[in-house]
Amino acid sequence: MVIGCIPSAAYTGTHEKFIWNQTMAIRGEQGFTLLEVLIAVAVLAVLAALAAPNFRTMMDRNAVTTQANELMSNILLARSEAVKRDQRVVIRRAGGWKDRVVVFADANNNDTYQPATDGPLIVDHRSPGNTVTITGNGATATFIRYNSRGRAVTAGGNNFTPGSDYFTLSKNGQTRYISFSPTGRPRVQETHP
Repeated sequence: MVIGCIPSAAYTGTHEKFIWNQTMAIRGEQGFTLLEVLIAVAVLAVLAALAAPNFRTMMDRNAVTTQANELMSNILLARSEAVKRDQRVVIRRAGGWKDRVVVFADANNNDTYQPATDGPLIVDHRSPGNTVTITGNGATATFIRYNSRGRAVTAGGNNFTPGSDYFTLSKNGQTRYISFSPTGRPRVQETHP
């Protein structure tokens, strides 16, 4: 049986011996042409160029959120340790807030860690590769002091002031704040306190 127009080279003379050479029929469809590959690569390059800025923004936002959560966990630990130990506990920067944070029970009430009187550090948190800027504002500039009732108090013994005593964490336009309630309870927020 002969279907359609068949090239004379493929016809052997009898209908029974006619063999349609399938490799001849699909020889041109065995891969991609150079033009097709170049078009696919160009489309992928355009899509990657469109996605790259959004990816960088997402990475910066994640870095700021991670650092805010790490600082927040150290602050919450200092607060709970103050209540648990029934004594003053201090969270203090060593260098900058972004480089090293220490938490210690302040036995001699001087807001400075002294191993002989204060005992071992509760936390010694280091972030050597941190690229997020962390700034303490107001009473949080260098340390936070929690009294035995778990209240954050200033150097003068007053409660923290909402909107004045807070942290700012930022990187390339991505910002988070850690603010404090009058009782010293911290919270992470995206808007300025």
